[in-house]
Amino acid sequence: MKNLKLLAALALASAAFAVSAQNIATVNGKPIPKSLQDEWVAQLIANGGKDTPEARRQITENLVANALVEQEAAKRKISDDPKVKFALDYAKFRILQEALLRDEMAKHPVSDKEIKARYEEEKAALGNKEYEVSHILVKDQKTAEDIEKKLAAGGNFAALAKEFSVDTGAKENGGDLGWNRPAVFVKPFADAVKNMKKGEISKAPVKTEFGWHIIKVNDIKEVPFPSYDSVKDQIREGLELKKQQNFLNELMKTNKIEYAK
Repeated sequence: MKNLKLLAALALASAAFAVSAQNIATVNGKPIPKSLQDEWVAQLIANGGKDTPEARRQITENLVANALVEQEAAKRKISDDPKVKFALDYAKFRILQEALLRDEMAKHPVSDKEIKARYEEEKAALGNKEYEVSHILVKDQKTAEDIEKKLAAGGNFAALAKEFSVDTGAKENGGDLGWNRPAVFVKPFADAVKNMKKGEISKAPVKTEFGWHIIKVNDIKEVPFPSYDSVKDQIREGLELKKQQNFLNELMKTNKIEYAK
């Protein structure tokens, strides 16, 4: 009988030791499993770190601190605070959204063909020239035509821009918009600039959504377009963002959504 009791005690002690060996610490009786430490180590390695005794010691200390904060927050019922609940819910949403979009991109990645096609589109749209442009912006066609008459009579473009232009950002600089590729301007303005020569003033006012422009091309220079290799990663990021937005838009379209009235 004594032998049976001894065997039972040894078995219990062995089981307790096995469970204890699976934990790296306990905080107020709550165990921190070694598997959790292993998960953090795996993340450390994925980020370029190394699995060392010092790294594991630091991770253990962090997990103990986390457990203490969690327990103290529970005692004080911090999670019952509406602001905290909102923050937790929002953090959960962001984590899930990011994980979902990563999964979507893994299943439908941006191809090299798509990147190359986008590069060629941008190259064609932006061209290989930059123009140093000034303009005088007014609200109506008659004022624009009157200014053109003043220019034809020898008026100074910069002085007239300071006097009449409603573009507050450029008028004090004599209407100067600096060096730009035409594609940065709205289409009617860009089309006019591309058809002008150095030193030329637009033959007629150009109408855009902003008003009426008298345009002057001060200078033109050739600008090499960036190489494909230098911008392909940037283009990939842009295409990924576009795909992600399209994916979210498609979710809105293909699921049943009812708004309260």
